Amino acid sequence: MYDMSGFDFDIRDVVRLLNLRIRRKNSRSYDVDCPFCGHKKGKMNVNIEKNVFRCNYCDTHGGMLDLYAKLYNLTKSEANTQIREALNLGQYRDDYQKPVKAEEPPPVENSEIASLDMRDKTYSGLLELLVLSQKHLENLLGRGLTREQIIKQRYRSVPLFGVKSLVTKLIDRGFQVSGVPGFYLDEEDKWTLNVSARVSGILIPILSEDGKIQGFQIRLDHVIDGCKYIWLSSTNYHKGVSSGSPVHVIGNLDTEVAYITEGALKGTIAHYLSGKTFISVAGVNQYRNLEPVLEKFKQRNLKVVYEAYDMDKKMRTGCDRNYGDRCMECLNTGQTCPDKERKRKMIQNGCLRLYEICEKLNLSVQRMLWDTDEGGEWNGEIKGIDDLYYEMKNKSQ
Repeated sequence: MYDMSGFDFDIRDVVRLLNLRIRRKNSRSYDVDCPFCGHKKGKMNVNIEKNVFRCNYCDTHGGMLDLYAKLYNLTKSEANTQIREALNLGQYRDDYQKPVKAEEPPPVENSEIASLDMRDKTYSGLLELLVLSQKHLENLLGRGLTREQIIKQRYRSVPLFGVKSLVTKLIDRGFQVSGVPGFYLDEEDKWTLNVSARVSGILIPILSEDGKIQGFQIRLDHVIDGCKYIWLSSTNYHKGVSSGSPVHVIGNLDTEVAYITEGALKGTIAHYLSGKTFISVAGVNQYRNLEPVLEKFKQRNLKVVYEAYDMDKKMRTGCDRNYGDRCMECLNTGQTCPDKERKRKMIQNGCLRLYEICEKLNLSVQRMLWDTDEGGEWNGEIKGIDDLYYEMKNKSQ
């Protein structure tokens, strides 16, 4: 927690002073547009209890003085002085580089997230009302899972029609939807679920250490804004709530060795193909909830962690004119690709965070690499740890 001794203002004052656009807020935090990377979908979380911030897109983070100091290239002492002066004068700063302001809608009022037990009960009730389509069944079978494993993991297809009647039926059966990520109140003040034909795909349950459903990811049938997976969340809607990006666990809780990868489905497939214990984050830079999970494993028996993130952590960064419209505007033809360099750096930053967490917990950590050339860079064929084990299984047959 940020040390607040000696201050007569908090991070909420800094947010107002910087005139940051608030997209969502609750009693604990704000989601605002990031003034550092310019992302306009409220990717920066401002924790008003701890007086800290972090952008989930560019990973800029720090305390309330850092928020101001980093924007204006100041020391914390200088930032403190300027903040006090501006607040006393009732001013706000608008002279840093930031996205062009649009007309601001009122902030969305979110609910407090329901307890894990409550989420598990509601989500389990929801799954009883859903089915898995033949197309999605075949997709999962094609990735190396058996029918029995698919049934055990309770994979379902996203409902495309009759969503409101589905939620009504859930409520009539006594399940609570308030505070459960994905549910929200619509314009008619009726509870509904944030799904549609646009986000058709497979519902992937995200399981806690004791097998309870914490939330869902959706493996999309069609990529949206470059994303293959999205959270079932309702944070942009009235009385909705964020998923919180929980960590997925599958395997032996008393293991001495655990593998960390990105994506619950990937970790589950890798577990069934290898028999190893997998702990899965949603993405390499979504490590916020990883430390407490690793700490619990260590308290049991964990000694060694294997970092098994996708091999694009070692992707080649040479220009191949394969980034669509962005390549038309790029002047680096024949040299390194700035988009690839940026992506690789972000992935490696997430890997570094994992190593730091393991060092803090005094856990041994080792990096897994596969499908590499003589220089140690990825050949571009086998990307995920699940792909690796699937390939190994096929070769052994």
